[in-house]
Amino acid sequence: MTGRKPTMDDVAAMAHVSRITVDRVLNRRGMVSARTEERVLAAARALNLDRSMDIVPTRILRIGIVLQNTTNHYYVKLRQTYARAVQQYAKFNIRISWHYFETLDAEAVNRSLDAAEKVSDALIVVLFEDPAIVRKVREISRRMPVVTLASDLPHSGRLRYVGSDAIMEGRTAGGLIGQILGEQGGDVVIIQGMTQLHEHAQREAGFRTTLRLHYQNCNIVDCYQSFEIDDGGKIIARMLERFPNLRAIYNMSVGNPSIVQVLKKAHRAEQTVIIAHTLTPETQDLLEAGYIRAVIDRDIDLDVRRTLEIILHAEGRLESNEISPSQMPQILIRENAHPR
Repeated sequence: MTGRKPTMDDVAAMAHVSRITVDRVLNRRGMVSARTEERVLAAARALNLDRSMDIVPTRILRIGIVLQNTTNHYYVKLRQTYARAVQQYAKFNIRISWHYFETLDAEAVNRSLDAAEKVSDALIVVLFEDPAIVRKVREISRRMPVVTLASDLPHSGRLRYVGSDAIMEGRTAGGLIGQILGEQGGDVVIIQGMTQLHEHAQREAGFRTTLRLHYQNCNIVDCYQSFEIDDGGKIIARMLERFPNLRAIYNMSVGNPSIVQVLKKAHRAEQTVIIAHTLTPETQDLLEAGYIRAVIDRDIDLDVRRTLEIILHAEGRLESNEISPSQMPQILIRENAHPR
């Protein structure tokens, strides 16, 4: 084909289909199987066929998203971001459906996974680690691409994980607290959402490792699970009774406003270091007021794009070099934190 532009006949030869099939795909006439359409699109891109660059696949790619039904700011923003992303990726002809579980138990999660699989070609899941859930995801992964988001299920057969390097985030939090407390050190409390959230367990591991290696004067006195219920104030009220010299809180869950209220009531807000995760309107206000020293954050938009791009690549609609890169933890303090 040297010296001439590629044609539909060339695409047909490379994809091992008829010219009529190529015409149906490139002109969006339908009546072509998903697998054949993917072959034709891949051949058109490989040959740099001019008209193939902006073609819209005829088959709708149905992506199911499975997550907890909660008003937590992260989940609310996640839903909003996916809604925008569907418009941004309109040329790929994708449709998203939402599948929620109401309670944090494996049976509820697996019911949602079953419902999502029935109406989807691929899944994006935000789940906690449980043997029954891992088995279910492993079964589904044999039939369709599954991408884990925010918290990984590493032995589930999932296609890819999109989210934080949680161990690095925990080490970052440990470094921040260790440096702020300095040589004096002091008692430190960890608040997790759930140990079954792989991300939270890894953050704790990274946090403990950093303090053990570099800040031995910082003493972790307790690690409490909130189960993502906003009762951080009650937790810290009990901790202050048990540990009157508490100097730092690493909160990877919700409840920061109530924590600060309890500390203020006990006249401990100024001298207690709080490191939190995820910039929200509440953490933004607490950062600006100086009650939270730092927030470890991620760009949700980038994570959302990356999940969709990984699935699009698996379905033959996007090249691997077009997938957005993973990101490093962002450390936000009063001086550089701005609402998104």
